[in-house]
Amino acid sequence: MDNLANKIKQYRTTKGLTQAGLAEKLSISRKTVSNWENGRSFPNFSTIIQLSKVFGIKVDDLLKNDNKVIEHFNKQDKQVKRDKTILKVCYYLNIFLLTLSYIHMFKPFGFHNSLIPLSLIGNMIIFFSQYSNWKFFKKREQLNRLIVVFFLFLVLNSTTMIFNVNFQKTLIPGDAIVILGSSSGEFTLILFITISVTLAVCFRPAIND
Repeated sequence: MDNLANKIKQYRTTKGLTQAGLAEKLSISRKTVSNWENGRSFPNFSTIIQLSKVFGIKVDDLLKNDNKVIEHFNKQDKQVKRDKTILKVCYYLNIFLLTLSYIHMFKPFGFHNSLIPLSLIGNMIIFFSQYSNWKFFKKREQLNRLIVVFFLFLVLNSTTMIFNVNFQKTLIPGDAIVILGSSSGEFTLILFITISVTLAVCFRPAIND
């Protein structure tokens, strides 16, 4: 009983649990337990802690003498640290690009660069593809905050279409197609800016870690 796969099977049997019974206690599938016991995959560290409680043993009893598992968790830890670094870089880059996007929207002194909103969108895609703490928003309080922030800033940002002189200049009275096209483009920019603001307010890595 030197590796984790054998230990899980042995301790499960000792406790009189079937794979399905253990899976039910951990709120996972029976196939997942089977994969553990066959060495095809490893439980994550939080599940290791749950297993130790179910079996009534120490975490060390499950992990000791299994270099393969220890190496797996070391690699996992390094990956988590890399992901956190990427998230933080993308978070602060988002704030910078968000500021530039507001400038781009109002075009002061003729400032205009279509790469700014494209960069903002690309950065947000990277951020959300790396973000993993979605369970944070399963809490009703946090989900409600997310929704309120998004719609509040969507309304506030949308009002800029009324006061944005540079946007108004793109509208040609009586030309419905031009008006619709310009309005759609401006609102799309506003929508992405609003998502960016929501990211800045609700997804700060230090808060959600």
